[in-house]
Amino acid sequence: MQAEHTPEIDPAAPVSEQASAWWMLLNEGAATEAERRAFAAWVARSPERVSAYLQTARLAQLLSSPSMPWPQTSEDELIRAAAAPGVARFPGAADSARPSRRSVRLVPRLAAAALFAAALIGVGFYFYLQPERFETALGEQRSVTLEDGSLVTLNTTSAVQVDFEKAHRQITLLAGEALFRVAHDPARPFDVTAGNVTVRAVGTQFSVDRHSRATRVIVLEGRVEVAAGSARVPLGAGELATVGPDGTPQVSSVNAVAATAWTRRQLIFENQSLGEIAAELNRYNRRIIDIQSESLRNEQVTGVFQSNDPESFLAFIARIPGVAVEESPDRYIVRMTGSAVTPP
Repeated sequence: MQAEHTPEIDPAAPVSEQASAWWMLLNEGAATEAERRAFAAWVARSPERVSAYLQTARLAQLLSSPSMPWPQTSEDELIRAAAAPGVARFPGAADSARPSRRSVRLVPRLAAAALFAAALIGVGFYFYLQPERFETALGEQRSVTLEDGSLVTLNTTSAVQVDFEKAHRQITLLAGEALFRVAHDPARPFDVTAGNVTVRAVGTQFSVDRHSRATRVIVLEGRVEVAAGSARVPLGAGELATVGPDGTPQVSSVNAVAATAWTRRQLIFENQSLGEIAAELNRYNRRIIDIQSESLRNEQVTGVFQSNDPESFLAFIARIPGVAVEESPDRYIVRMTGSAVTPP
C-alpha cells in the first residue's frame, strides 16, 4: 500500500512553496491516485495556483537546459525566465551547444509535466465542481472548515459529502456522527441529509447522529427544521429529535453539553445500561468490550468515561463483586463468576 504524502504539503505555506511541494510529489515521488485527485482540486481553486505550478515546471526545465547552466546562471535570471509568460523558452537556445545526454532525457519529461499542469486546469475544475468527501477512521475525530466558513466536526468512523451551489449548501451524512456550526447566510439554506431525514438551518449549531436503529438531531444553538417523510418538525436549542424506523420524529429535551461531550473525547452517561456504554465505547476502539452476562449488561449506571480509554470502564466493572475481565487479542471478555450486585 502506497503512503499518502499530501499531509506534508502545508496549506498555510505560500502558494509558491505549495506548488514546489506538489511538483516534487508528482514528479519525484510515487504519487497515489488519491494524491493526483487532490492536486487536481488544489490547482483548480485559483489562477494563482495554476501560475505558481507552471512557474515551478518552467524553473525545473530551465535548470536542466544547457543554455542556462546551473549554478553558473544567477538566481535572478532563472526566476525572471521562469516567470515569463507563455511557453518556456530559453535565451540563446537556438545557438546553444548540443544538449547533454542528461538534458535529452530530462527536458521532454519536464516540458510534458508543464503541459500536464496546464491540461489539469480543465480537469481540476471538473474535480473542484464535484462533491467533496471527508471521513474519519476508527477512533479518529476531525474538524473541517468549509468554503462558506461553516465548521464540520466528524466523530469516529464518520463520513460526509459536501456539495455547495450558488443558492444552496447541501451536506450528506453518509455514516456516523457530525457536529455542524453553520455560517449565517439566509440566501443559501444549509441542509444536512442522513438517510430519509433532512435538517435545514441558516445559521446555527447542531449535531446529527446516524445509526442503524435511528437518526438523532440535537440543536445546541438557534433553530432548525427536521423533515422526515411528510413530517416537518421545528427544533430549538436543547431539543432532540429522534427518527426511528417508522419515520416519525419524536421530540424531547436533552442535555446538549453531555450529548456533544464526544468532541472533548468524553462520554457522559446518566442511568444507562452497561451494555449501552460498552457499545458506545466500542465505536472508538479496535479491541471491543464483550459483556457476556445479560443481567450485567442491563445494570444501569451514571458516569463519565474517556472515549479512548476503555480500560477505565473495565476497571469500573471489575470492582463489581463476582465479575471477571479477561483479555484476548481482539476483545475484553466480561463474565460473571458469581451473583451480581449493584455496581459501585
